[in-house]
Amino acid sequence: MSSGLAALLTIHLTGVVFWVGSLMARVVLLGRLASPGSADARPVVATLHRRLHLAVEMPAFLLLLIAGLTLVHVTRTPLTALWLLAKFVLVAILLVLDGLVSVQIRRAAAGKRVAASQPVFYGLSVVAGTALILYLVLAKGA
Repeated sequence: MSSGLAALLTIHLTGVVFWVGSLMARVVLLGRLASPGSADARPVVATLHRRLHLAVEMPAFLLLLIAGLTLVHVTRTPLTALWLLAKFVLVAILLVLDGLVSVQIRRAAAGKRVAASQPVFYGLSVVAGTALILYLVLAKGA
């Protein structure tokens, strides 16, 4: 593996770690809002959510997207490769979960009730989706 390819892969993986990490942090924030007695925490959680989303999550996703598409181009991976298509679908599902978490945090910060099971579902879904993507990437040559 050339040093340029290794650097590109490192940038992509750094973006993945920060994106998934900030998504999980926002799931924890949603869990805080779903717990009893969260009325006092609402303004603080709303501010944390916004800062985390804009300062960490969005730049990390842009980084992983640009580096990932560049990796596909540089390695000449065919866009018809089944593992790559499945990875794109799983990333799209994680993006939908990301949006759902944002909507639920905004609703909860505005005083609407959040079911206690939602943060658990979102957290497990993010972990499962990330694990499936990792499996697809590692098993692509098999």
